[in-house]
Amino acid sequence: MSSSEAVCWSGGERARRYDREVNRRFYRTALARLLAGAPNLHGRGLDLGCGTGFSTEVLVAEQSGVVWQGVDGSAAMLEIARRKPGLGQIDFREARAEALPFADASFDVVVASFSWHWFSEGTGLEVRRVLRPHGWLLASVPVRHLSPARGNRILARELLTMRHRFVPRTSQGFRIADVPHLLPPPVRVAQHQLFVEYERFADGRELLDVLDSRGALAAIFGAEPPTAIVAPAPVDFEWPFAVLHAQI
Repeated sequence: MSSSEAVCWSGGERARRYDREVNRRFYRTALARLLAGAPNLHGRGLDLGCGTGFSTEVLVAEQSGVVWQGVDGSAAMLEIARRKPGLGQIDFREARAEALPFADASFDVVVASFSWHWFSEGTGLEVRRVLRPHGWLLASVPVRHLSPARGNRILARELLTMRHRFVPRTSQGFRIADVPHLLPPPVRVAQHQLFVEYERFADGRELLDVLDSRGALAAIFGAEPPTAIVAPAPVDFEWPFAVLHAQI
């Protein structure tokens, strides 16, 4: 899925469904993993694919040595972010990650928290362009990883049933070995680690509802996601993702 397709997914009503407490908790937990062990950050920072501001709120509160800006391809997502307490002074821009509206060497750090899988080829070159020498990319990236969790196995079976029309997409996740190469060389990789976040849902209906609100169903299945699954309650689900700290 390209970033333009992601924008289509994240229109007005979907942006409102996305901005809910269960998602806020999940993305903040993932961001905490990303920031753990991060270098001392300072200067100018870009929250790339900031959505409705879940990550921006944390970055502003916890990384006060950085002047943050936010970018997202969805005007509806940014409209919600701008209304949040504490984010009124943040410069949010609507733009694609592959065509950032900033001059060369504008930022000391770029954070991409659970957003890179929405971007198309060319994003790495563009992020490198806007980073200053010795600047940092901090990215948490969903990866393809077999899981024994019930929810993951059910969705894997759904994918198997549609294999005759299956189209691989970066939005379905990266191979973990590819994550250190998000930026073109030369790059110093300070951290590259696999994490798994666990969630438990009351039943299959709740699992699909939450995954749909995050865009995960669109990311995995494209335009034809499952609308119902049969699963004994409760339903466990695993989110495997890689954390990357890379310095140019």
